[in-house]
Amino acid sequence: VVATAISYFRRVYVKKSFADLDPRLAAPAALYVAAKAEECTVQALKLVHRMKSHACMCGHGAMGYEVKDVLQMEMRLLQALSFNLIVFHPYRPLTTSMLNDSLKTDLSLCHPPFLIAIACMHLVAVMRHVDLNPWLEGLRIDMHQVRAVSSSLLDLYENFSSLSEDQISAAVGKLPMRLP
Repeated sequence: VVATAISYFRRVYVKKSFADLDPRLAAPAALYVAAKAEECTVQALKLVHRMKSHACMCGHGAMGYEVKDVLQMEMRLLQALSFNLIVFHPYRPLTTSMLNDSLKTDLSLCHPPFLIAIACMHLVAVMRHVDLNPWLEGLRIDMHQVRAVSSSLLDLYENFSSLSEDQISAAVGKLPMRLP
């Protein structure tokens, strides 16, 4: 459900800007829509309660969002998604942290799921000194694309490790509070 919500969130902001839709409300609304799409529904009231308790724990104070705000944002997200809720994930057969980390990038918007999965396997094989070349040659895929995806993942790890919690909190704190 979380991976689907992340995909929805990213697809919405390909078309919309943060000024159009408040990400603090769009993220939980995307989770709400994803839970429905994955047939794992959650009550909007419980979601709003969790939003408020999380905001208090993070020191952002009580957020002014209510159930009606989440439900209104749900419709705005659906419209921004053109009601297309189908998401193909690269890790149906595989579940690894590297595939989950790929959701922190825009790779799922730029490359097909199989290519992301193969790039992750390629990176793991390189780290463990395993030769996958005979197997990869049998797949008849463009290794330049695999290397490009692998490079993007390596860039993520390099850039993410250089950010401190304070820098992340400061960036989130700069987002303006905007009621729908």
